[in-house]
Amino acid sequence: MRIITATSNEMKKNAKIVGSATGGFAFKGGYDKVNWKLVRLMCNFGYTFMPKEKDVRFSKIDLGGISGIIATPKKMESEDLILYIHGGGLVSGSAKATKGYCSMLAKHSGCRVISIDYRLCPENPYPAGIDDCETAYLALRKTFPNSKVCVTGESAGGFLTLTLTVRLLSKGEQLPECLLPQSPLCDLTGELDRSYYTIRDNTVTPEGLDPLFDMYAPGVDRKDPEISVSYCDRLGEFPPTLMSCDSNETLRADAEDLEKKMRTAGACCDLIMLENSFHACSTLGTGSPETLELMQEDISFMKACFRGERPSVG
Repeated sequence: MRIITATSNEMKKNAKIVGSATGGFAFKGGYDKVNWKLVRLMCNFGYTFMPKEKDVRFSKIDLGGISGIIATPKKMESEDLILYIHGGGLVSGSAKATKGYCSMLAKHSGCRVISIDYRLCPENPYPAGIDDCETAYLALRKTFPNSKVCVTGESAGGFLTLTLTVRLLSKGEQLPECLLPQSPLCDLTGELDRSYYTIRDNTVTPEGLDPLFDMYAPGVDRKDPEISVSYCDRLGEFPPTLMSCDSNETLRADAEDLEKKMRTAGACCDLIMLENSFHACSTLGTGSPETLELMQEDISFMKACFRGERPSVG
């Protein structure tokens, strides 16, 4: 595990903005009373102000009926691809809202980045979201048969990055060359110990995870690996994986637990932990020195995988 300690004013400023933007909502529960259309509108509006790289152009793509946006850098280094799955607690977010971070990822990697939309709950509970991710991924492989693929996403997108891999394994499909889950949710059983560190999280709270499960996958076994990837009995077959999280976020325990289990199973897995940041801060990209460093580590890891090498961190 590598630790990046955040000290920059940019990180402090953005941490305050995130704290203010949540308004105390923080995914604590009471979801049946939430106006999700309004939540989605507000989230998407906020992301429109995120800077976008000038040397990147955007176009639309259809992947088996799943809509997406391609961020193409002016200076492409290869035909390899990054599939981005947005976060938003499985209830909000959109491909359009990721254009800022995806443009940064495209420019710095020299690869095209494809961000997709998927059906959101509570209107569309499990397995709708993961079905859409599977459809898009398989269509991407068919559309670009000679390209290597990295799958990444933050928060709920990190969760779907991992559970998509479980789905692909179970069906014998070609796996991504690597995974980059950022602040992923890995365990919805309620049995994971989160008491060994102090939680300071303006976005996800421990008490909000049970209501999230009830909304996302009502009636499904919590230990189903498509719900709690930590319970997958084929973790040793996962592609090389580099996770990231904040040291005080609710989902730190998820990342550490999964890293340990994947390593024990024989998979190539590592973790970058940021201190003094916040949940899913990775999407700041070039917006802070610490997240720029994280993005560069992710890209180095990915490119090593694309070359067929065993990647290292730091």
